[in-house]
Amino acid sequence: MFVSLKVMNELIEPHLHELPSSFADRLGLHYTSFVTQEHKKSQGQFFTPHQVASFISKKILINQFKIKILDPGCGIGILSCALVEQLLISPSNIKEIEIDAFETDNEIIPLARICFDYLRIWVSKKKIDLKHKIIVNDFILANSKILNNRSETEEGLYDLVITNPPYFKVRKDDERAIASKSIIRNQTNIYSIFLMISAKLLKDNGKLAFITPRSFASGSYFKLFREKFFSIIALDFIHLFESRTEAFQRDKVLQESIIVCGSKRKYSLNQLQISFENAHQEKTIISTSQGLRDLEQSNINTYTSSDLININSNSNILFIPTSSKVYDVIKLFKTWENKFTSLGCDISTGPVVAFRCAREIQSIKGEKVLPMLWLHNVSKMNTAWPVDKAGKGQFIKFTKKALPVLIPNKNYILVRRFSSKDDKHRLIASPYFSSHFSEFNYIGVENHLNYIYKFLGELNEIEILGICGFLNSELFDIYFRSFNGNTNVSVTELQQIPFPNISIIKKLGELIKAKSLKKITQKFIDSKINSLLNLNI
Repeated sequence: MFVSLKVMNELIEPHLHELPSSFADRLGLHYTSFVTQEHKKSQGQFFTPHQVASFISKKILINQFKIKILDPGCGIGILSCALVEQLLISPSNIKEIEIDAFETDNEIIPLARICFDYLRIWVSKKKIDLKHKIIVNDFILANSKILNNRSETEEGLYDLVITNPPYFKVRKDDERAIASKSIIRNQTNIYSIFLMISAKLLKDNGKLAFITPRSFASGSYFKLFREKFFSIIALDFIHLFESRTEAFQRDKVLQESIIVCGSKRKYSLNQLQISFENAHQEKTIISTSQGLRDLEQSNINTYTSSDLININSNSNILFIPTSSKVYDVIKLFKTWENKFTSLGCDISTGPVVAFRCAREIQSIKGEKVLPMLWLHNVSKMNTAWPVDKAGKGQFIKFTKKALPVLIPNKNYILVRRFSSKDDKHRLIASPYFSSHFSEFNYIGVENHLNYIYKFLGELNEIEILGICGFLNSELFDIYFRSFNGNTNVSVTELQQIPFPNISIIKKLGELIKAKSLKKITQKFIDSKINSLLNLNI
């Protein structure tokens, strides 16, 4: 059954003098009252709230006689409507507007046509000519050749691009991923491909505005995308919704969302050295709010763009300081040259995948069993085992099948790979001492945990306590949140993070040891780090 038939039968009409964006918002709400969550998920649909659409549109205004706009995943069309409204509200010389809007969901296209037709009528009353095309085609497949500079599609077609692209992971064997292999490695999210193609389709100095999760800001999956994207797009404005839920609350999205507005550079940063010098002069405005309620009261700061992202670096991480305090912490970390490898350490992900070892994992201790550690065994500065939890057996059989996924019983630091929305800190680490499990030669570490180890020799108690304390500190959390907006903590991200001198780490470890783990509090850790680093965080 096609949802659109129901929607068409109960079609709502625009109110007298209603703004097109308001009408589009009502159409969207009407549509979502019929459509299933499964359908929206399959399409990657998260409709832009009216407040957000208006807010984005105010950030990318231009003034010229004729403007061509691209909306790569238009949905109902609220972003295009809001943008056109803002273009006409501001004093302008605009006489002609052309919109190309891509959409593939047959359920929503009839409503998009109604929305754009109403927009055209509304604009015509202002003596301005608006032409629009709803292109029923996959945006990526229609334009992917442009990523490899082998396209019949000309670059520089559009003055403005505004988009809330679909959001879902694409497998590496997906035809869209294959067509976009020049900007992605392994599995990635489809929105990054939308953004890269959109950037390529912009004219020089053209404006791009989008709202997505902020997951592209860091991590290995988006590394190549960041390298390519930030080489041709200068960051003008960033808005961060610090709440994981409020921006898209009606769609139940558990992600920190980000609005980015940028300009297409005339030359990419890898073409002319002078562009690197210019990049250091670029300014980026950053505003933040918890969600929609305080959107108009956002905190606003301006930074040099090169302080937020270093296009010459290996990882191209985008930092988003939400205050001067966060910015100072970012600058502090950038002065440190040590990484995990400098400390003689490395990080791996727990090799036990529970469903693959279902027969080996058990809840009752028996013969030839070993400790099995899960997410819930790890809390700040404490590894507890066994801890009963339904379906999370605390033992794993020592069998030939299990042996490849077991690790030697050595000293480690265990780090949760995922945080919950209730966790005050994004990263939670605990010490693991092999002496507490001396009867075992191996242990099982489940896949939702990372473990830190010394690649030559073994971590000693002071090193474990010092590193663990640093990872659990408020200082570290401030830095980590400045680029990570996910609930997960990846190995790649941890490997890239700067560390203070090993002497500082060891001194912290000695202070923690002298106090005893049972008496260690967050306040104690933070005060000792502030003292050792002469800070006032």
